[in-house]
Amino acid sequence: MKNKIAKNTLFLYILTFSNYFLGLMLFPYLSRVLSVEKFGLVGFSMSFVLIFQMIVEYGFSISGTAQIAKYQSDFGKINEAVTTVTFAKIFLSIISLFLFLFSAVFIKMIRENFLFVGLFILDSFIKALLPDFYFRGIEEMKTITIRAVIAKSLCIGLVLFLVSGDQQVNLVPLSYIIGDLAALIITVIMMFKKGVKVTSLSIKSIIEILREGFPYFLSRVSVSINNSIGTFFLGLKFSPSSIETGILSGITKITTAGDMLLTPVNDSIYPHMVRNKDYKFLKKIIIFGGIIWFLGCTVIFVFADFVCSLVLGPNYAEAGIYLRILVVNTFFGFFSLFLGYPALSPIGKANYANAALPFATIVNLVCYFILWATNSITLLNVVIVMSVVNLLMAIFRGIALYRNRYLISKKLGD
Repeated sequence: MKNKIAKNTLFLYILTFSNYFLGLMLFPYLSRVLSVEKFGLVGFSMSFVLIFQMIVEYGFSISGTAQIAKYQSDFGKINEAVTTVTFAKIFLSIISLFLFLFSAVFIKMIRENFLFVGLFILDSFIKALLPDFYFRGIEEMKTITIRAVIAKSLCIGLVLFLVSGDQQVNLVPLSYIIGDLAALIITVIMMFKKGVKVTSLSIKSIIEILREGFPYFLSRVSVSINNSIGTFFLGLKFSPSSIETGILSGITKITTAGDMLLTPVNDSIYPHMVRNKDYKFLKKIIIFGGIIWFLGCTVIFVFADFVCSLVLGPNYAEAGIYLRILVVNTFFGFFSLFLGYPALSPIGKANYANAALPFATIVNLVCYFILWATNSITLLNVVIVMSVVNLLMAIFRGIALYRNRYLISKKLGD
């Protein structure tokens, strides 16, 4: 079983870094063959449609995964869950489409580039409809990795072959659509080969799964706010092109790379914990993984100036002091993550894992509004506020787990 977790973790690392590096390969090419205006339009469109993709995905990657893992070999329940989640996503896609059309009325840039942005919207719907939650639930990450690499490779190949200037800019989202549609078809076929079938469903079941998934959706919204609010206030005080905003953008890219190291491990053990309630294994992950994570964060803390110079360039050496502060947040991110869904979901307390995120967001907002009201928005203060997010969540989730520790003993007894 532990070998299976290690294998799944490896595939998720491949998935994470293939998405990151293959995507990174595309932008230098587009920045050279497209004009600044068209390249900016691509960047704007890809960021804009993430809002609608988040609505359609709705946190099913967590709630749907938990349902599949919980049902284990009950194919009737699994078929029902897959069918209900899929139709719920289709329903949310329709709502998102109307929201997009509504936004086009008021946002001039979308109205003037309606077809281009609309193609990216279509691609975001295709991405959101991928049944990754099913394969995460049955702990088969290999399928997710294969389809992701195929989709990215196909997309990049089409862009490199078809796009050579502004005249072919519409082929950029079309290439994404073709790649992601191929991935969707491959994934659905592989899911059907596993014996999954479409079953009958009711409006009531869709409403129920949307109700159950709402806290997870709210958590995803909170994560987006927490990740962007510091940059927003800093850009509002100075400017999006200011030195302060540039430094913050640079050091957050470094700490985000650290977060990417944790996500595959978390995604591998989450369905395992829901299925097996293996708290002894989770305890080892937290203790030994925490020690390794502490050593890694300590190295970055000590050599922060050198890391900034190496990764971001010699002009960013002075950013080391700010990176050191953010590394504290990255350190507590380890405990915030593994004390969350992997620890609380198996004992039926995922609501506490969800609540920690809005709680941190509220504290964040209060701090930023105080800084704004007192004219104290500085890079140092923004980084300090950012550094306490994971600490607050780790404390919140840790207290929730401690208060419900009797349920762990009960689950182990069962």
